[in-house]
Amino acid sequence: MSFKKEFNEAEEKLYKKGYYVFNMVEPFNDEYEIYNRDGNTVMDHLSEAQVVQLSKIIAN
Repeated sequence: MSFKKEFNEAEEKLYKKGYYVFNMVEPFNDEYEIYNRDGNTVMDHLSEAQVVQLSKIIAN
């Protein structure tokens, strides 16, 4: 499986649990933020690999 597909699946898993993944803006545009349903930042400055790992933890 390509990493991009794995990342997209991670985004979907987090979305199903009520979390939203957003790419951060300059100068951190290679990092991601996680928001909850209320729009509050839960985590930030995550790499793509960290988003995938987080989705594996939360999905269980």
